[in-house]
Amino acid sequence: MQHAKSFSSIDPRTGAERRRFLDATTADLDKALAGAAEAFPGWGGFDPAPRVALLRRIAEELTARRAELVEFAEAETGLPEPRLSGEVARTVFQLTQFARLIERGDHFDAVIDPATAATPDIRRVNVPIGPVAVFAASNFPFAFSVAGTDTAAALAAGCPVIVKGHPSHPETAELVASLVRSAIAATGAPSGVFHLLQESGLEVARKLVTAPEIAAVAFTGSLAGGRAIFDLAAARPRPIPVYAEMGSLNPVFLLPGALAGDPEGLADGYTDSLTTANGQLCTKPGVLFVPAGEAGDRFVARAAQRLRDHPPGVMLNASMWERLADGVAETVARPDVRLLAGGTVLDGTGGALPDGAWFSFPASLVETDLITFLADPALREERFGPFGVVVRYDEPGELTVAASSLDGHLTGTIHLGTDDTETARRLAGELAARVGRLVWNGWPTGVAVTDAMHHGGPYPATTNAAATSVGTNGIGRFLRPVAYQNSPQDLLPLPLRDANPLRVRRKVAGEVGTEAIITTEPADAARGAVLLPSLPAKPELTAEAARVIGEVPRYLGVPFVSPIFQALANYPDYLVPAWDRFKPVIGSPEFRTAAAGLGVPVELLPGREESLADAGADIRLYTSTFHRLLPELLLLASCWYRGLTVGAETTPALPDPGPRGIPPEALNITPDGSTPGEELARVYEEIRALHDHPRVLSYYRAIGNRPGLLPEVWKRLEPIARSAEYAVAYDQVLAKAAAAAARLPVPVVGTPHADDVRAILALFRTRLIPSLLLDTAVVLALLGEDAAIVTAS
Repeated sequence: MQHAKSFSSIDPRTGAERRRFLDATTADLDKALAGAAEAFPGWGGFDPAPRVALLRRIAEELTARRAELVEFAEAETGLPEPRLSGEVARTVFQLTQFARLIERGDHFDAVIDPATAATPDIRRVNVPIGPVAVFAASNFPFAFSVAGTDTAAALAAGCPVIVKGHPSHPETAELVASLVRSAIAATGAPSGVFHLLQESGLEVARKLVTAPEIAAVAFTGSLAGGRAIFDLAAARPRPIPVYAEMGSLNPVFLLPGALAGDPEGLADGYTDSLTTANGQLCTKPGVLFVPAGEAGDRFVARAAQRLRDHPPGVMLNASMWERLADGVAETVARPDVRLLAGGTVLDGTGGALPDGAWFSFPASLVETDLITFLADPALREERFGPFGVVVRYDEPGELTVAASSLDGHLTGTIHLGTDDTETARRLAGELAARVGRLVWNGWPTGVAVTDAMHHGGPYPATTNAAATSVGTNGIGRFLRPVAYQNSPQDLLPLPLRDANPLRVRRKVAGEVGTEAIITTEPADAARGAVLLPSLPAKPELTAEAARVIGEVPRYLGVPFVSPIFQALANYPDYLVPAWDRFKPVIGSPEFRTAAAGLGVPVELLPGREESLADAGADIRLYTSTFHRLLPELLLLASCWYRGLTVGAETTPALPDPGPRGIPPEALNITPDGSTPGEELARVYEEIRALHDHPRVLSYYRAIGNRPGLLPEVWKRLEPIARSAEYAVAYDQVLAKAAAAAARLPVPVVGTPHADDVRAILALFRTRLIPSLLLDTAVVLALLGEDAAIVTAS
């Protein structure tokens, strides 16, 4: 009878065995593959909400168990507690970062090119590629392992994940996997979206890569391991992409001017970077180019001394310890290579050491010249661990030759002084063709988890230089685009439908926004889901339309014309008869009573202690005036919207009340027409995103006239506008407006542009005016004004 294979968890600090683990079997793999294939169709849908919930719940589980996770990982890796605690926090951030990304819908990259006379209607969106195999890294037990960046990106994309755990930290992997499964159960996600397979050998790993259910592979590790996986995947009957990160020298170039100030301080920064995580980082500065001369000598002497004084660190496992020892010994034995620090194993056997470390190795540094470096390929091989190569050069012009000799790497770094600009420019040109990230006057260790980060590089650093394993762009590895041509609306994916029910950002006819677009589908129009992508441009007014625009302020009793009238002025065949028929209704006591009843719930308003006492009288006046207009506009838009579909064919016999307002010049506060500064632009964009406005309306631009006020207003207003109470108040205002409009006499006004007009009215009635009414009420309360509650006055 054949016994199941097993392996042990080892404490690298002592060499002690902790626990034994059974290797996964082919039956375990088959079960995981079947579960992933079954889960994929539902998990890969276009509604991101289930995936958002799972990612955030995993983050919560990791946060709650951080101390326990760190304890396990420290015992299995020898990495210190602060580093591991920070890595858990980074993993939590990665998960929530991807949750925010897909919640916005940015990963869809939706593009709509409406039909023209020469081209069909084309719409493109990203879809998940299928189940993904993730190979956990040895040196990051959290951030690049079971629930790390590859897993987070794949789950966010809609791809089930099968993780091949790293045998260096199986206990940590098992605990993290249990937290992921707990989050799956808590959120109701399909159980097949995640599996962990633990194995010390390669049998299951090879079968995982070649399994027909697997659509892509993500790997972080050695060049040999990554290339083996890449070759396996390429040899499949249907090859699949492999996103392998396989190591890097991360060359650093010190130009002469960089050493002019403080070469010793620069050396300290270099040695700190070289020994971070005991040199077991893919971004370790493995080769450093230093100019010849006194300043360079001081730099090298300081770096060598600091490394000699640095206590030996623990390698992650026995194989890494052995490879580093052999690699350093081989390098030191090369001709014209001089050992500056370290270079030998303390007792040569891996036995118990004076400091109690088992797989310990001293920080090591060698020095050579540029000619030797260029002639000897062995000096350009990565030695994973606390080991660096210093290359001395004579002339700065030699560095472009050095850079051109390099293979692909993750990073390249240039340190320069004020007189090095031209040399740096030429060097950067060479490096940009060979690295994925160019660092200036810094060090490559420490990879920021940001949207702009690119953690990749040309081969052999990775198998796909266009892909990143850090940052939100990493989700692109597990998505593929699909284009839809002349598709019926109800057969389109949600992000591509005219109505844009998910409110994702899309590029429509070259313009980016979240707005819905006018549809040609009558069924969509009947649902009221048809909205314009933006308000029409200011029209050239006909004589009759100009008359209407001139009358509106006086009849509504406000000194300016709302964009709703400017938008409708694009359709004078509707605006003119609609205004003339509704003018008596607008002037009726019933209309004014109905408008006055569209009040704001008192519980929505902030307390007086939050008031903005420094706001000027002009802001109070403008806000009060604008707020006074909004209920009438909301009621008017509701009536006009109904007037396109229901009501009597004739105008009710009501007398024209005549102008009842005030002359426009009395309170004509003109919004600032200049381009907003950076801070105002940010606030305007946040307002648009929150309220789904197609543009920032005149009210916000008017507040923007007062430097510093709008950002302060928005800081107070935004939390309220995002609250549940605000949403309830919003619905209440809309419901009251619809009920009031139903009680008023509403004449029918026909137009050949009914869909366009309905879209404009729906835009104002259901999106802009209610939020503006609530916003201005809150602002008035912040200003300490009682006018926040709409009354009949």
